[in-house]
Amino acid sequence: MVTVHKPGTPYPVYCVRCFWSEKWSPIDFGADYDPQKPFFEQFKALQDRVPQLAIQNDEGIGSENSEYCYDISRAKNCYRLVGSWYDEECHYSLNVNRSKFIVDSNTVSIQSELVYESLDSQRVYHCAYVQSCQNCRDCYFGYDLKGCSDCFACFGLRQKKFHIFNEPHTEEGYRKKMSEFNTGSFSQIEDMRQRFDEWIMQFPRLYANLQNCEDSTGNNLFNCKQVLGYSVFDSEYSKFIDRSDKPKNCYDLINTGGPEWCYDCVTPDDSYMVLFSVWCWKSKYILLSDNCHSSKNLCGCISLRRNEYCILNKQYSKDEYEEKVSQILESLIEKNEWGALLSMTLSPFAYNESAASEYYPLTKEEVLVRGWKWTDELPYTTGRETMPHENIADDIAHVHDSITAEVLACIDCKRNYKITPQELSFYKKMPCPLPRRCPNCRHLKRSQKKTPTRLWERTCMKCAKNIETTYAPERPEIVYCEECYLKEVY
Repeated sequence: MVTVHKPGTPYPVYCVRCFWSEKWSPIDFGADYDPQKPFFEQFKALQDRVPQLAIQNDEGIGSENSEYCYDISRAKNCYRLVGSWYDEECHYSLNVNRSKFIVDSNTVSIQSELVYESLDSQRVYHCAYVQSCQNCRDCYFGYDLKGCSDCFACFGLRQKKFHIFNEPHTEEGYRKKMSEFNTGSFSQIEDMRQRFDEWIMQFPRLYANLQNCEDSTGNNLFNCKQVLGYSVFDSEYSKFIDRSDKPKNCYDLINTGGPEWCYDCVTPDDSYMVLFSVWCWKSKYILLSDNCHSSKNLCGCISLRRNEYCILNKQYSKDEYEEKVSQILESLIEKNEWGALLSMTLSPFAYNESAASEYYPLTKEEVLVRGWKWTDELPYTTGRETMPHENIADDIAHVHDSITAEVLACIDCKRNYKITPQELSFYKKMPCPLPRRCPNCRHLKRSQKKTPTRLWERTCMKCAKNIETTYAPERPEIVYCEECYLKEVY
């Protein structure tokens, strides 16, 4: 099986179908809570016994043919999709929701379709290399386009058609110009990337991408009210939320959909009152637990499904549960261990196996001195390529279907990767060139185009009004407040 848990873990790892089956019970691994021992020591002992899910998804239950995706739900025919739900035919992307045929993108959601290499956009159709765009179709290379169609290499346009580098053309003139540019050519696309990135630096940027938001702060917020967050959709009354869909009255969450009154969690999807827990879906009143589903009133539990009143995976009556949980909380408060997510020392993953290294890059020495895990055995190969990248046809129209049988090597990190038949079909349909970088390097290059998930206080570079923005003061972009920016684009 394919799993996110490396070989040699102390706990068993079950494939997705076996984990969700009724052939075993996590209750069988339960233990009595011992008030004489530290709670997290007992939690770690339980963690080393209870089977873990090979890869976090609901394949065969809510999802179909999407077993190689991580933290996804209700997906169909998706591959290497992460932190997403309600998707179809989406690949190599992050935080994609309610969309179809999205490849190599980040935070492209809400009725988007046929999108490649794009960021922070919604309701876009047949677009590639766009960022912060809404309600657009047939656009290549665009930044902050709204209601546009048939635009190429444009910035800040509103309800425009047939523009190239912000210059208007007749439909006939536009089609003629575009016929001279091959969107399926790797060399032409790479040259245009550099040209477009340099060209847009002359334009001021809006301090934050907030669409249909009220009293909200952060960046890439869509339809939010009183929210402080980043890459969030349809949220209300929530703070410090990252990559989430429909959180309400929540605080300190990442990668989740539909939570209410949840605090300091990873992925409490469709849950209510879940605190300091990880991967607890469709649950209520959960404390300090991991990977528990459709349950309520749990404390310190792992891998439970449809259970209630359990501590360390042991079943109790309602009165026994409430009494023992009170003891546990009093003990944690006394030791100053209550009020935060499970310690990083309890993580089953090494630091460099996780996305933490993207947010806060640390060296191996810096990680180990903190007492966290590090691994030198990351799952990739090098030197096994069967076709050098120089032999790949520049134009996607000339790439033969046999490419899916070849092993390629990333032009940046040299790691091996393959092209799936679904990918190749998508690239030819767009059209766009075959990628010369591995999925990981493509993801990292996209992430570099996004601003950090933190705010700086600075002033508008036109009117000097105070603003809070994800653009650090030392960055080269020209940053305007909303009022000044709108005067530029309208």
